[in-house]
Amino acid sequence: MPCYQETWQGVVQSGIIDKALDEGLIVPFEEHPPLPGSWKTLKVETIPFISYPYEWSFSQLKDAALLTLDLQQMALEKAMVLKDASAYNVQFVGARPIFIDLLSFEPWQQGDTWQAYRQFCSHFLAPLALASTSDLRLAQLSRQWIDGIPLDIATTMLPWKARLSSGLLMHLVLHAAMQNKYADPRSFKKKKSNQMTLEKISDIVESLENTVHKRKFPAQKTEWGDYYTDTNYTDEGTKAKLRIVESVAKQHSGSLAIDLGANTGRFSVPLAKYFGTVVSADIDPAAVDQHYCHLRDHGPDNILPLVLDLSSPSPALGWAGQERKSFVERCDADMMIALALCHHLYFTVGIPFAQISTFFASLIGSEGVLICEFVPRNDSQVQRMLSARDDIFDDYTQHEFERSFQAVGFKELERHSMPDSIRTLYVFQLAKG
Repeated sequence: MPCYQETWQGVVQSGIIDKALDEGLIVPFEEHPPLPGSWKTLKVETIPFISYPYEWSFSQLKDAALLTLDLQQMALEKAMVLKDASAYNVQFVGARPIFIDLLSFEPWQQGDTWQAYRQFCSHFLAPLALASTSDLRLAQLSRQWIDGIPLDIATTMLPWKARLSSGLLMHLVLHAAMQNKYADPRSFKKKKSNQMTLEKISDIVESLENTVHKRKFPAQKTEWGDYYTDTNYTDEGTKAKLRIVESVAKQHSGSLAIDLGANTGRFSVPLAKYFGTVVSADIDPAAVDQHYCHLRDHGPDNILPLVLDLSSPSPALGWAGQERKSFVERCDADMMIALALCHHLYFTVGIPFAQISTFFASLIGSEGVLICEFVPRNDSQVQRMLSARDDIFDDYTQHEFERSFQAVGFKELERHSMPDSIRTLYVFQLAKG
């Protein structure tokens, strides 16, 4: 916008944009002729798949926080600041965080504090603190409060020992107390302090960096975090399944593939060879974090791990339900795999095949391909699920499985019996409309 012209010119002249681009910290962009009513048009590189903080694992959120602080320190060196420190200013391209809000940089004014400090603490530090000291799943409270977890709520949920650690005491506990003290705007007058300097703001940012670095992944065992070491698959059966996934992927390559119930992403890897982006989603935050950390260090660089509860996938959120798109709205997959998943949805959540097939169809584009596994009732994993409940599921049959997928437009292309297993792998293609 024309009102930002002078600021943008100053930001560019400072050299911070070039430095951040060189280090791969911000989204690449090109300048284009201005649109009507504008001074300049910036066309940024397209992010392959948009994700949100409440879908990230612990280490993803931590890396996004450190990226934001790195950019803030870089800005301070140029007498600039980030006026926003929202987690939504960061996206992931595969396992690499990247800052997307180019217009967040502005010159620092003498005496100003860092106005995005509260936002950073609510968007990043609060969920990281809750996840590391209480329970991993608490990081997903960001879905309830998309403008950041309120600091007073976060503070009350922290264990007492955590509240007394120096970084959390300063940036969460005392910060929340100050917010409560000045909750009534009539009791607070905004004013500048001649004692506030760039060096003091830099000290605050450095303290935040130290506090974020100290947030460690909790020693918390989850049900599926070690799934591949607690399964009835033989090595031969696993290799056969991998060969099938890769063969189908090679025949139906495209832009987007989705691996639902991906766990640590073993079957996402063959997809990455043939698709521009692979979204690898699982309900288990520990499994997703393990997957992300492996990708960050070893690749492939086009797999995006996400935490996703398929019984309640991310909805459309925000003002008028339009600020954040639902997971379904963001998906138009060329290929999807759902291995060893349907029986979990059926027995654990109580979702019948008819609704599972309808949901799967909503994630796939026309002519898209689905690899889906049927696990019969006498499979050991199903028997484990039924061991503590009455078996009242009369319609859990292979015939009903096939009928439900055919009813929503899936055409069977292939089916495979798995070695050393009683499971069946189906390859469907969706014909819509």
